[in-house]
Parts: sequence; structure tokens; C-alpha cells
Amino acid sequence: MSLTKVSLIVVSILSLINCGREELTPSEKIAHSDGLVAFWDFQNTDHNAWQSYFDEKVIDRSFPLYLRQIGDPTRYHHQNWPYKEEDAQLKVDISGPFKHAVRFNQGYVYGEVPRVEFDQTLLDLSGKKPFTMIAWAKFMGNRHMIAGIWDEGGWNKYSGKRQAALFAGLFNQKGVIGHISSTGAASFPQSDVDGAQYARLRAIDGKAFDNDQWVAVAMTFDPQNNQVLAYLNGQMTALKLPDPVTQDVMQFEGTPSSNPFEHKYPLYSPTAFQLKYNGYDFHNGPVKEHRIWVDLNNASVDYEFEGILDGTPLRIKFDILRKENSILSEELIFDISSQIQTSIPFEVPYTFGDVIITQMEKFENEQWQQIGTSVERQIMEGAPFTFGRALGLDLDTIDHGSVELYLDGVAVFNRVLSAKELQELSFVK
Repeated sequence: MSLTKVSLIVVSILSLINCGREELTPSEKIAHSDGLVAFWDFQNTDHNAWQSYFDEKVIDRSFPLYLRQIGDPTRYHHQNWPYKEEDAQLKVDISGPFKHAVRFNQGYVYGEVPRVEFDQTLLDLSGKKPFTMIAWAKFMGNRHMIAGIWDEGGWNKYSGKRQAALFAGLFNQKGVIGHISSTGAASFPQSDVDGAQYARLRAIDGKAFDNDQWVAVAMTFDPQNNQVLAYLNGQMTALKLPDPVTQDVMQFEGTPSSNPFEHKYPLYSPTAFQLKYNGYDFHNGPVKEHRIWVDLNNASVDYEFEGILDGTPLRIKFDILRKENSILSEELIFDISSQIQTSIPFEVPYTFGDVIITQMEKFENEQWQQIGTSVERQIMEGAPFTFGRALGLDLDTIDHGSVELYLDGVAVFNRVLSAKELQELSFVK
């Protein structure tokens, strides 16, 4: 066979392949994407729940998505959703890219993938695992959470089980927000500035978007480059934005970047997270932040700080209590002037409900004196993956969160998608 004929055959095969690709629907294009952990288009369903598409090369399971209402413990399939009042009616919009968008409305109608279904899988957005999250959305009213793992707890500095989630409308902005947390709770508990009770670590895209239009909103977390980025319709618009709480603690010179946003720490998980000390004078002292990384799985505690240590002897006391009794085999005290990592001497395994108590001390006037306040944090199970509603805060108040948010699809990847890939997968003008 001549080289010309071989070339013609190859071209013909490639043409057929390309034609096949062009015939894929938007939903099929997402479902066949490399690195897909989960994609819900609210059409793939069984008798229990909506099911996700996934890339069998990276994960071996689908994740069920149920309908919920705050105050009702039942998880519903869309075919047996019982609520008929206007705020809680199940409505579908066929004008989006996947032609079957579901209306989520505050706590009246929200979606949930139970934690037990994805705990410690690739959908558990924690640690230093790269990911991309995309949602195809249309807001009709007040904006809040779109999708992700975001249990806000209460107003206690150490409440909450936040990991990562897509938002819009926070921080007086009208753009896409990629929210992350390493503490699961307040980002800067040492600050008393208004707003310090919230999580503050976020990428905010610089381009606003209007209500009543379809948009593809996305966030990426790249632990290799220590970056979180927010995208609108596959475009990342750079933004610098001051934050009063962060500025209060870190006292930056100049305005920090919000998109891209630098984040060099692992994300919260129920068994590996950051604890920050508070109650000390960080405004006038050389250290702006004293913190530890607690890894219960590896039984370790690592000390970290922001600022300059001035040579004052410092030590950390750390304990885990169960019904007010320590579960450690010996008292854990380590001198952070010479040792920044230590092991947790468990006598019995930890369990959810145990309480961590820790404090920092300095050696002054020939004695050890506590710096600031003691930190108490309960070891808690992880939060579910929810759609249209953050949990925890205002748990008993149904009218909190995004108002009439239509979602036509939500996808999570185990890799950082490029801007070009995000543009190709946006499917909106």
C-alpha cells in the first residue's frame, strides 16, 4: 500500500473520530472527560437518587445526590419530593446547557451527597489534592453557596467543618468565589475585627455577573503552585482586594491578590487540620500567627508560625479528652524553640466526640506562663457535599442561603483544568 493511501486512511479515521466528538452532547462531553470524579446533570438517575458520571480510570463509583429540606431528616428522590408550597416546590428549567436544571432554594430545597458515600475518596476535597470544581448555574435572587463541602458550624472560633466550595456574592462582590479552609472554622481566630468569625481564605474572580443568566463558575486548587483560582465562563479575571480581618492579622503592605489567591496549606479534613492560637498581642509582638497542624491519622503535631521568633522559650501543651479523661499515655508537652514536630502518644484510639485541648506557654520570670487562651476543638465527622445550601450555621433557620439558584450541572475533577479546558467546557455565551 502506498504512503498516500495510508495517509488518506488515517485522515478518514481521524475525521470519523472528530465527527463523533462533535456529535457528543454537552453532558456527554463532561461525562467523557479525563480525571472526572463526579458529574451530576440531574438526569442520570436510579430508583433512589440522581447518580454521578465518573472516569473509571480514576474512581470506581457513582455518588448519589438526594433532595433535602432543613429540619426534615429524610433524603428524597426527586420523584417522591413531598413539598408543594411555593418556596419548596421542585422546579426544572430547560434553558441551560444540559437542559434539565433543578431549582435549589435556601433550606427549602437543597441537595446532598451524604458524607458516608464519599468520605476519604477523591470527592473528599481535603489535604493537598489538586481539584477543579465547575457548576453551570443561574441565580434569580440572593447569592450564597453553590456547591461543595461547607459546614459553617456556629460562631465559635473553632466550630465548623469547612473544606472547599463554590460561592457567589460574598465579600460585597458579584463574582465567582472559590472558598477553602484549613481550619474548618474561622480563618483568623486571633482577630477581634468584625467578620473574624468567618472563613476568609478565598479566590474572587474580578468579573461580576448578573442574575437571570447562565454562567459556568469554576474554582481550581493547585497545591503544587500553592494557588486557588476562580473562573467565570472559563476566564480568570485577576483581582486585588483588601480584607480587613487578614490585614488586621498580617498587616500587609499593599493590597494582596484575591485572584489568583495564594494558599500553601493542606485543606481541612476531619482528622487532619489546622488549629490557631489566639488571645495574644499579635499587633505589637513579632509573631502574627502561632498555629499547629494536627494529623490524627499519623499521630503527629507540627508547629508553624508567621512572623519572627525572638528567642523567647516557647512550649505547647496538647491533650485529647474523652469525658474529661485523657486518652494519651503520657502528658504531651514539647518545646517549640527547638522542636517543631512531635508524636501524639495515644493510649487508646481517638474517636469522633473526643476533644482536643491545647495551649501555648512562654518561659518568663523563671516560670512557664500561658500565652493567650486555651483552644478546644471537638473531633467531628466530616460534612456532606451539598448543593445550594451551606450547613451548620442557622441550622434551624430554613430561609438562609442562595435564593432560587438553578443548577444545570456540577462536576469535580481530580486535576487542575487549564483555562482552555474550562472555556471548552463552559457551554455558555
